[in-house]
Formats: sequence, structure tokens, C-alpha cells
Amino acid sequence: MSSTTDLDEQASEPLDGRTARAMRTRESIGEATLALLAEGDFRPTAPRIAERAGVSVRSVFQHFDDLESLYATVGERVATQVAALIEPIDDGLDLPDRVVAFYAQRARINETLTPTLRAALMYAPSSPTIVNQLQAGHDVVAAQVAEAFAPELAGLGERSTVVLDALVATASWGVWNNLRNLTHRPYDQAVTVLTHLGAAVVGDAVGRSISDQVANLMGGD
Repeated sequence: MSSTTDLDEQASEPLDGRTARAMRTRESIGEATLALLAEGDFRPTAPRIAERAGVSVRSVFQHFDDLESLYATVGERVATQVAALIEPIDDGLDLPDRVVAFYAQRARINETLTPTLRAALMYAPSSPTIVNQLQAGHDVVAAQVAEAFAPELAGLGERSTVVLDALVATASWGVWNNLRNLTHRPYDQAVTVLTHLGAAVVGDAVGRSISDQVANLMGGD
């Protein structure tokens, strides 16, 4: 004779199975959307998403009853991708070493973000979710700058805000996109430009020219 616990477990199994399948379907739809964006399809339709995910169009609308919920799921997956690329920059390193390490990392992140952000800018005017995600991304960059260059910023007093904003601007995706997709610079050249921009900003702020040291660290670029 089955106990009450056994009956409860049996009753929960179908629900658990449906929940697991629903989660897998949502993940597949999110991954399919990101894959299409990466291929340059910045306005993927539900049929194209469904085909890539291997689900029905009906499933897309069942799991994402509005665009905002889809944007939120895609944003979460992108945030996970970016988090895997972020490593703390040791503020005990000499300033030129930190500049090179920081901008190398930002280049990797910005390159990863490019397909998603190019699409996001199309939808941002009508999407509070995307606007919030863009703000969160900006805040992450500002926090990274503040951490990597904490020793220098701490000694600048009221000037620290201006220098922080300037460094955030040099590390932003907008500048990266300008170099890569508007000026058409190869990846390595774009990294070099960003790194020297950052070196000029922080070096000027602390009254120390570090451009030659940065160039040597980057192999004479």
C-alpha cells in the first residue's frame, strides 16, 4: 500500500517533467535568438526563431507571451556570457600593465556583445527592458573602471568623476563599434587604439606619460 509521501511524489513527477521541458524549451528559444543575432539577423521573426530552436511557432508564443519577456531572457543569457569573460584586474600591478590588461578584456567583451547590442539599439526606443539592460551594462563598465584604476582615481579628488567618465567612454561598446564596424579596423588594431586612448586619459590625469610603456607591452604597436 502506497504511503501519502509516495502518492505525493508520483503526483509531482508529471509536473516536474513538464517544468523541466518548459525550461529546456525557453533555453532553446533564447539560444536560437542569440544565434540568429550573431549571424546578423537583427530582427528575427518568431518562425525563424522556432525553426532554429527546433520548436513550433506556437511554443515561442506560449513561453514568451510578449517581446519584453523574450528580451529579458536573451539579456540574462548575454549577461552570463559576459560574466565568464570578466576577471578582476589586480590594482597592485603597475599602471601600464593594468591599462593593457583592462582594455584587452574590454575588447573581448565588446566583441562578444556586438551582435546583441546592434539589435538592442533598434528595439531600445520601445523597450523598457532593453533600456534597463543597457543601463545595467553601463554600470558594470563603470564599476570595472573604478576597480581597475582605484589607486589613480583615489588621488584625484573632484577630478576623479571626469576621469572616470572619460575612461568609461574609452571602454564603451560605442567606441568599439565605431572602430570595428564604422572605421573597419581589424580586431588587433582596434585593441591598440582603445589601449592608447585609455593610457592617454589616465596618464594625463596622474601627470605621468605611459604611452611608450604601453606600446612596449603590446609589442611595439
